[in-house]
Amino acid sequence: MAEEKVRLLLCMECKTIEELPDYQGNSREDFLLENLTARHVYPDGNRHVGQLMSISKKHWQNPHYKDEVVKKITKHIGGEASEGLGVDFYTTKNTFQEDAMVCWKKHNRTLDCGDFRSKRVMLTPGTNADRKAAGLPKYRSAKDRYLCDFCPVMNRVRADLCAKTTPKE
Repeated sequence: MAEEKVRLLLCMECKTIEELPDYQGNSREDFLLENLTARHVYPDGNRHVGQLMSISKKHWQNPHYKDEVVKKITKHIGGEASEGLGVDFYTTKNTFQEDAMVCWKKHNRTLDCGDFRSKRVMLTPGTNADRKAAGLPKYRSAKDRYLCDFCPVMNRVRADLCAKTTPKE
């Protein structure tokens, strides 16, 4: 079985390292990466310069290894200049998990979320204007991802939904 990996998106402008789940498909269908990079833009609409890398999930979850990885990334990217700024200059975060926690708190920490996999929480690429200009229909994919996938109670909500829709014997 293949080793589980985590992707890290390094933004040179924001000085952040953001965690993403691994993806092994067509890069044009990597909607989580598209959604995350769309948040890193200059006022003129151009995207920040960044770098995407992959690391073993078991190493990234180990606090000691994680600190060492961040130190090496900081040293490699910033060279000597980053030494004075310290390791905390590059903050790490799991953006989608943090957004899911905000959503869950907004819904009063419910276990029966009314927004479960609704259009409001769908993570889509920010291509609406481009699609409209090209005469294409609104975005839709069989590989849709939702903020719910990162929610702390997602498994419970999914089990409750399944119990409601499963025919009783």
